[in-house]
Amino acid sequence: MNSNDIQIPWAWYIVRAGGLVGFLLLYVSIFAGTVSRLPGISKYFLRLHSLNFHCWISLQALVFALVHGIFLIFDKAIQFGPADVFIPFHSKFEPGLVALGVIAFYLMAILVITSYLRKYISAGLWRSIHFLNIALYFLSITHALYLGTDLKSGTIRQIFIWANAILLALMLANLAHKIWSGWKNKPMDRETSNVDENLYKSISAGGEERSDQNL
Repeated sequence: MNSNDIQIPWAWYIVRAGGLVGFLLLYVSIFAGTVSRLPGISKYFLRLHSLNFHCWISLQALVFALVHGIFLIFDKAIQFGPADVFIPFHSKFEPGLVALGVIAFYLMAILVITSYLRKYISAGLWRSIHFLNIALYFLSITHALYLGTDLKSGTIRQIFIWANAILLALMLANLAHKIWSGWKNKPMDRETSNVDENLYKSISAGGEERSDQNL
């Protein structure tokens, strides 16, 4: 066989590289947002907590995820069409697992767009939307772990599993810290509320007394 007849599946290599790099950037984004809120270690990641850095790294993750999907159309092995890449459950190849990746892409797009538009939307709405990070993370893990060619077995799979186990532990620690902080501050909040209420009653009573005196 002539070596010139050997076709190198460049599209498939780009698909794999795009998926791995996209997930790595997503991992860095979530990792930075998680550790920057944990006491004791947050001071080492202050630069990563920058909103500009967070937006930039998330945008790069979205770009590589898009590359990952688009180049599937050019790969001849599975023969994806545009609808298979952009419409959930349309693919005949592993429709459920492929759909997880498609949905994750759209969630990522929503999160990136709202991050850049943060100053135009309310803080409460922005925080509510960014809870989608949790869904995005778990959808991406499942999609990568069960469909990723490079994650079928071997060292890369073990690194992937352990890295995400560490991140999950940090996320749980962050959640526990938030719950503990909220519970610890409740008595102070109640005390402040009582002071405000008593002050309001005193002012109201004083106003009523002055009104009676005027009469």
